[in-house]
Amino acid sequence: MNVRTRRQSIVEAVRSDPVPVSSLAIALGCSEMTVRRDLDALEREGVVRRVHGGAVAFSVRSDEVPYSVRTFEATEAKVRIATAVAALIADGETVVLDCGTTTAEVGRALRGRAVTIMPLGLRTLIDLAYDDQVRLIAAGGDVRSGELVFTGDLAEVAFERLRFDTFVLGCCGISESVGATTHVPADARVKRAAISSSRRTILVSDASKIGEVAFGRVCDVDALERMVTDASPAQTSALESAGLMIERV
Repeated sequence: MNVRTRRQSIVEAVRSDPVPVSSLAIALGCSEMTVRRDLDALEREGVVRRVHGGAVAFSVRSDEVPYSVRTFEATEAKVRIATAVAALIADGETVVLDCGTTTAEVGRALRGRAVTIMPLGLRTLIDLAYDDQVRLIAAGGDVRSGELVFTGDLAEVAFERLRFDTFVLGCCGISESVGATTHVPADARVKRAAISSSRRTILVSDASKIGEVAFGRVCDVDALERMVTDASPAQTSALESAGLMIERV
């Protein structure tokens, strides 16, 4: 079991109740020292809280679930979505990658490809920094802590000068009546600038976002070429009726 899979298993195990280190070690087939190192790392990232002899999940008191927590949610679905999106992008394309955990997976799926990418998240920029096939463009602007997303007026300036083939858009909610939404209105402005500068916009969303509406409105459904999702036909029927092309994974 690799580190990422082991830590994901820990997060799932402590989600509802405290779990002792000894029990985690038995369940994962590793030493208690390994579990303690994993818990220390997860606590630094704000995912779990250490208690005597074990750990519990951090409670989230805001609408925007922290990035470090979302990293461990719907991971298999996000990888499938990313693989499908990467197959839609041809070599030589210019691509804007939104911030977020699903679009970060899209960045990983594009490793080794002859594409030009401008990530709106600092994590993806760093993740692709040493790939000698990918041409990277850094967005400007302020870096919002926690999410590590480029935001503000300077982040919008690049879209006045550049034109892209594809914008891979993440969201906090998507509904047929409101469209794509995000928790932070300042982020919505940058996303709208990216949409206006791109030939097409592909929305990526796991099933949990379907029907949800967040505070910052990004765009109508008709601004999207398609959505790639793991959601069922029943969940996406209203979006399809609104004219959105759905690609399921």
